[in-house]
Amino acid sequence: MVDIFKAAPVHADAIYDITKRAFALYVDNLHAEYSLSAMTETREDILKDIEKNRVYAAEKNGKLLGSLRIARLSDDVAYLYRFAVDTNEHNKGVGAELLAYAVEECKKEGFAVIALHTNSKYYKLARYYYGMNFYVHSTDFSRGYIRALFLKELVENKDVDLACAFKK
Repeated sequence: MVDIFKAAPVHADAIYDITKRAFALYVDNLHAEYSLSAMTETREDILKDIEKNRVYAAEKNGKLLGSLRIARLSDDVAYLYRFAVDTNEHNKGVGAELLAYAVEECKKEGFAVIALHTNSKYYKLARYYYGMNFYVHSTDFSRGYIRALFLKELVENKDVDLACAFKK
């Protein structure tokens, strides 16, 4: 069991370190030769996200174990990004708890859908999102790899304009 909360500026350094390690593993697992924006992010970028968007963090015994970020793209669409768990904590439920918390917060805020992008060739991650009831809406090659837009519907049978998610 972890404690999950809205991150504060004091958490920026730990979020930075976890994000760098998690996304380095992502790149390594894909043998990628392209750059991910997560790898060039600065601590200042994280501080801006903490101020502007929703940044949730998971902690246990005073140690930050993971974080994710949610941006409001429209009244209906939340965008999940920079989901990262300490590489020493993978497959221990930290990510699942963190994601479940973020989903509940998005429901409370009245979002109809949560959108995210990931590399469609990262099978382990794609299976993870399928297991969390996300599905692939579409793919594109805008960043030099096959990028899948995953969605999790929070409101059934609602017609949602996803144009804002395509731009991310």
